[in-house]
Amino acid sequence: MLDLSQLQARGNAIAILANQDSTAALLQADAMLDAMQAQQLPEAIAIALQTKVRVLQRLPNKTQAIALQNELIRYLKREQLPQNLAAAYWRLGQIYYDSLAFYRALDAWLKSLEIAGERQDIHAAARAYIGVGKFFFGLGEYTRALHCHNMAQMIASSLNLVQLDTEIGLNIAADAFRLQDFATALTALTKARAAFDAGLNRPSWLGEADFYQGMICFEHGEFAKAQEFLSRAYKIHHKQHNSWGESHVLLALARTFIKLAEYEHAVECLETVCALSEQHQQILLSIEAYEVLSMLYVEQGDYAKALQFHKRLHELIRNNPPEQRPGLRLSRHASQRLQSIESTLELIRIQARLQC
Repeated sequence: MLDLSQLQARGNAIAILANQDSTAALLQADAMLDAMQAQQLPEAIAIALQTKVRVLQRLPNKTQAIALQNELIRYLKREQLPQNLAAAYWRLGQIYYDSLAFYRALDAWLKSLEIAGERQDIHAAARAYIGVGKFFFGLGEYTRALHCHNMAQMIASSLNLVQLDTEIGLNIAADAFRLQDFATALTALTKARAAFDAGLNRPSWLGEADFYQGMICFEHGEFAKAQEFLSRAYKIHHKQHNSWGESHVLLALARTFIKLAEYEHAVECLETVCALSEQHQQILLSIEAYEVLSMLYVEQGDYAKALQFHKRLHELIRNNPPEQRPGLRLSRHASQRLQSIESTLELIRIQARLQC
């Protein structure tokens, strides 16, 4: 029988396989779950359930992943495995966030933060703050996002965990970039690159680092250098079968090619984004891509194609669920809840400072 660390390693391998072959990964995840249920070991069953969720999470439609993650949370409560609850709520929040269900993501991340406070779990608290920061980032409230990610960094400082520090740093870089605080963004990216150079193996994170490095170059008018970084980011995300990363980078590449007057490459990027984002139900990226593409065709004088893409743009806007539209705001109840949770976490923050 596998011990729990071996079982977790096996689950990680299945999740990695899901990037290349989701069908094969799902079969392996089901076999793993059946085997653990036969042995009736609650912690092993929890790992197997989480593994299956990680596979389902990679599918365009997140409904099954959300349902099974909620089932896992109920199972953890029933089997009295509270040490895994904060992480389980964190993943639920991430799945909701990937579905653009921002308020449901926030609710899950706040629950994770509450549990972390109750258990005085510094690691879980830091990760929960990453999630809450993502929520504000999704709403375009980048100052509040940066506050949460700085809080995560402060809490995590006593742990000295390279992977956690790098995850937080990349989120800080994203926030700072949106605030046009390029110095802070570059500092965070430099620290992240040091971790990659030292052996941290998270290709998708390296792709994010290259993306933001490229975007900073773009903002500085260094379009050739921006194209170099963005092309590197695209290759990484494409190799990892990260459709969101591919679409996001291609959209930036298209804008860069437009600045370089390489319009054929720009059109190629945009048409690929349209296909990818619709295939994987990334509605906001689809809307942005169709908007840029229709305007580009207008500028080139191809009004027939411009009209074609403009019509599709309006279809997407009409069908876009309200929660996915910009202009969302944190409710008073959620704001009070966050403030209350932050008060209960004061002990964690003090302990983290004392241990630095």
